[in-house]
Amino acid sequence: MADWLQPLRKRHLIQDATPLPETPQAIGAAYVGIDPTADSLHIGHLVPLQLLYHLAQLGIQPIVLVGGATARIGDPSGKKSERPLLPAEVVEANAQALAAQLQKLLPFPFTLVDNFSWLGSFALLDFLRDVGKHVTVSYLLAKETIQSRLESGISFTEFSYPLLQAYDFYALFRRYGCRLQIGGADQWGNITTGIALIRKLTGEEVYGMTCPLLTKADGTKFGKTEGGENIWLSSERTSPYRFYQFWLNQSDADIPKLLYVFSWKSEVEIEELLQKHEEAPEKRLAQRVLAYEMTARIHGEETARSVQVVSEVVFGTGDFAQLEALPEALFQQILREMPLYKVPSREVPLLEGLVQSGFFRSKSEGRQLIQQGGLAINRQRVPGGEVPLSTFSPVRGRFWLVQRGKKHLAWVEAPEG
Repeated sequence: MADWLQPLRKRHLIQDATPLPETPQAIGAAYVGIDPTADSLHIGHLVPLQLLYHLAQLGIQPIVLVGGATARIGDPSGKKSERPLLPAEVVEANAQALAAQLQKLLPFPFTLVDNFSWLGSFALLDFLRDVGKHVTVSYLLAKETIQSRLESGISFTEFSYPLLQAYDFYALFRRYGCRLQIGGADQWGNITTGIALIRKLTGEEVYGMTCPLLTKADGTKFGKTEGGENIWLSSERTSPYRFYQFWLNQSDADIPKLLYVFSWKSEVEIEELLQKHEEAPEKRLAQRVLAYEMTARIHGEETARSVQVVSEVVFGTGDFAQLEALPEALFQQILREMPLYKVPSREVPLLEGLVQSGFFRSKSEGRQLIQQGGLAINRQRVPGGEVPLSTFSPVRGRFWLVQRGKKHLAWVEAPEG
């Protein structure tokens, strides 16, 4: 194994790789492909992009391919059934959205290409003669991705996908001298098909590398909420507040791997951070640092500072006055991320108002909780159910943070005046 791969392996960024040159400079350029099946990237896309980032630091020219053509076909990799075909106009709009997102996301010069520029005008007969002739059916059937779909069924459309991706590699090899394709672990079969095609067409040696599928310490897949939803990079799909909380809530068992994979900090900086974290794990220092770094990278420093403030206020010991300075749009996002109950008046007895809003099912339930000292408003213990909501200072004129027990947090809203 080439020595220059060792730091990448330590960062958990390499699963499989073909034999590689002794120096990264011999590679020239490397590319990762992303099919625009949605109008935003999600954090699963970040792993191969992280690998591309580190390869760029080694002097390898980075290329990102947006699959404006292949997204119209559908990649069978990792899928148990046929993907629904997306309309051409949807794919085109998604491709434009991803291109804009990538330009803002990656902090290094890279070449951005869309494979529709060469596959879109490729005549069927020419493709079959120039590409299909060099790849046998038995070769494709031996691929795990294809084998896994033989019983459930695979159309010729998706069966042909590896050929299209193979030609992408060939096109980038011819145009940019690209000798390395990287991707997720499920792309190994497609990558090696491209390597075989280039070898047959040119006699040249090219390379492939995959990133592992990230899993948590409990064996579950990383990158989704408990409900199975993707964590998107678009603020329209996943709010910056939820994005920050996702990283903040990672377990101590997972945080070392996540720092090595996703952080741009050096190995020394990561090791120092983990040592400080171990000295006082209850402070969740490593989670807070990673949550801030990732939110700042995706949504900007100002937004990261704002959601950090909110998190410290809601779940920590931050000053509620800090919420007054938040942009209104961000504060509204936060309200949507937490339960919100509406009390008809801030002057009615608190227990009555919370029952009317639906926060409590009955006065007896609320009275029992208050007697046990388990109800707090803006982190102040509620002394009794007869005090009005106006006893406590509101946030932004009409909101109060209500805590029931240790974990249940919600906002209560009452009209001003």
